[in-house]
Amino acid sequence: MAREDLLNRIVEIAKEQGCSQFELINELFQLAIDSDELNFSLKHVIEERKVFETAKISGFVLGLERLWYDLADVAYAKDKRASLKNWFESGVWFAMRYTTNNAQSFSFDQFKNDLSAFTWNAPEMKFELVGKNVSISVTSPRFTEGYTYLFASFLSGAMETFGYKSISQEVSRGIIRLNAVKDGKETGTA
Repeated sequence: MAREDLLNRIVEIAKEQGCSQFELINELFQLAIDSDELNFSLKHVIEERKVFETAKISGFVLGLERLWYDLADVAYAKDKRASLKNWFESGVWFAMRYTTNNAQSFSFDQFKNDLSAFTWNAPEMKFELVGKNVSISVTSPRFTEGYTYLFASFLSGAMETFGYKSISQEVSRGIIRLNAVKDGKETGTA
């Protein structure tokens, strides 16, 4: 037994895929069983896939974590100013997606959710938005010193895009604490 609208959609999908309803429904049942055997629900699997698709659309690529840190450290050691500027500008670019896309209503909350989902290497990432103040705390024992400073610059660029001005910043290997206040020159929709 199923809702009529769902059954109608299954009929459409089966036609689009060139298979019978019987084949499609059995495939769905098999997928539910397979995901359960992996201790996942189908809903979880689909949500995880959406994270990958959103990350890809946002310009992220998968890479080896250790290599990423090493390359970040090399760039930071070679030219701190240029590296920090590039990461800041990347933060601006990333945050602009949440302020200029009228096709969907992106927000600061969506920015936080996406960044947390995309940043697997930061086991602790907290955002607090209270009135005109925002605080960000990121902790990861695996971050190198250079990567920590670069990622802090990325976050600063993103916050500036949302119209926040940094009022304090504490950065040391693996630890980032940023505090910012709305500066009145709002460029986004935080």
